[in-house]
Amino acid sequence: MPRYTMSLRNNARPDAPASVSRHVPFYCAHEAAGAAWSRALVEACGDLLDPVTQIAVVNVVSNFGRELFTGDADVVVTLDRIGTTSLTFLITIHQDGVQAAELTVVLVHLDSSRVNSTQWSAAQIAALETLRSAPAVA
Repeated sequence: MPRYTMSLRNNARPDAPASVSRHVPFYCAHEAAGAAWSRALVEACGDLLDPVTQIAVVNVVSNFGRELFTGDADVVVTLDRIGTTSLTFLITIHQDGVQAAELTVVLVHLDSSRVNSTQWSAAQIAALETLRSAPAVA
């Protein structure tokens, strides 16, 4: 399961008080999670899969156990389930050694029309399965 150190940010106004500018809104945490799962797919699948043109997000569930702040966080991406045309990632975000958020993300493999789902190839499945036990990446 890949682990990435990501820089969390927010979109606060330049004149926002510190209590606002240090807080990371949920959508910025979702962006960091998205960057992590996309990176994991590229690293695992290489030319077998293009996350931009062949993947659609169909479901995201997020739970936050504590507030996230701007700065570095560790994002862990784990393949939880792979189906015929979809996969589910469990993504955790840790800050200061404490898990702050957990996201479940369901992605669907799309055909070239980007309208219909399509089955994973045997090579794609083999590459994706490496995300269950891939070594940590800093």
